[in-house]
Amino acid sequence: MIGTTQVIPGFSGQLIDPGHPSYDELRAVWNAMHDRRPALIACCRTATDVAAAIGYARAQGLVIAVRGGGHSLPGFSTCDGGLVIDLRLMNQVSVDPVTRRARVQGGALLRDLDQATQRHGLVVPAGVISHTGVAGLTLGGGVGRLMRRFGLTIDSLQSAEVVTAGGHTVNAAAGQNPDLFWAIRGGGGNFGVVTEFEFALHELSQLTVLRMFHEMSAAHQVLGRAQQVIGGGAPDELLWTSFARQAAPLPWMPAALVGRPGIMSVIEWSGEPDVGRELLAALRDDLGPVASELTVTPFRAIQTEGDEFFGPGLLSYVKATFAAGLSPDLIDVVIAQGQRLGSEVSQIELLSLGGAITRVAPDATAFPHRDAGWLINIPASWRSPDDTEREIGWVRDTFAALQPVCSGGAYVNFMDHDEQAAGQVAYGATLRRLRQVKAAYDPGNVFRLNQNITPPDAA
Repeated sequence: MIGTTQVIPGFSGQLIDPGHPSYDELRAVWNAMHDRRPALIACCRTATDVAAAIGYARAQGLVIAVRGGGHSLPGFSTCDGGLVIDLRLMNQVSVDPVTRRARVQGGALLRDLDQATQRHGLVVPAGVISHTGVAGLTLGGGVGRLMRRFGLTIDSLQSAEVVTAGGHTVNAAAGQNPDLFWAIRGGGGNFGVVTEFEFALHELSQLTVLRMFHEMSAAHQVLGRAQQVIGGGAPDELLWTSFARQAAPLPWMPAALVGRPGIMSVIEWSGEPDVGRELLAALRDDLGPVASELTVTPFRAIQTEGDEFFGPGLLSYVKATFAAGLSPDLIDVVIAQGQRLGSEVSQIELLSLGGAITRVAPDATAFPHRDAGWLINIPASWRSPDDTEREIGWVRDTFAALQPVCSGGAYVNFMDHDEQAAGQVAYGATLRRLRQVKAAYDPGNVFRLNQNITPPDAA
């Protein structure tokens, strides 16, 4: 056991070993599937601390896990017997409202980012659960409710401070280490520890939102309309997300519907509210949901709506893929698998892409799926270990049933640890170049606790 008196030269943060009273609290991650016991948790305060921790781990032969928000579904934020580089103390966000830039430390959560930017009516397009870490979400690409309007999170990234496997702190931007800058925009945490991000900001403070629930028998009507709207050239301001899931106990949901499987839709308009109200009201009236709500909602409020529902301590498992469109055959799979839902937190999510995402050149970043029409996400979350086999089986069955009716590929942030040929599935045509960047910045594959990209000579 490594004692708390252990000294890492050049390290100014706090070292936590298994004998420390905060050890169990600090080793816990969002997904309770992963109950791991690292040998040492290095709570870093600076990039120098991160470099010192990397050097120590390499000298001691310890595997390295990097924790930002701790939201990695496969549990890559922690490890057994290794060293966790914990960035939670590095959570500061500074905003320049004149230049519309934000500098965000690697341990910040989305709520830290939203709180700082919304003071000025500005946003970074990012995820939808406020306790998600900015770093992990960004490095995988960053999908969220503003992506059709402003692009993926990586499309607003201007530069990053990265600590490499060799312990060097470098800047990655269009004019500095451009190969590394390319790779960290969609290539995941394979190349170093990002200790600070610089984002361009966009003006936005509220959304017009239509929430609807339909019985499962209306799935073809609702999802067919979703495809018609999105596939027909919907404005960038419109994002359509539908879920096959059980009706939740929401203020606008009749109690008699709670727990029944159906199609929940959240259609969001990020443009002028009066235009949004008219457009969304017309959709609601045409589709005739059994329950609905149409509101103008402050951005920070909608960013926290799912926080409690998807709170820490759930057992979770996920698979995802992409589809060109919502075909009748795909909708048939959604209906069949939606009828088999077990947990009230599990769902099949159909998330519209396109818009600003497609206007970034395919080779400009490492994210390889810019031409996809929809992201089909199958997250299962449950509370009792007794349900684990059932829920994982449902995800795998659903994923297998979707393969013949989807276009393939996977989003690196929605992959679990058991994916086969993970690199090829997630990175597709960008994998070859990513492996070349890996060879330049991490030839020894120090950062391997992720959907790992290996250097060419290690493959």
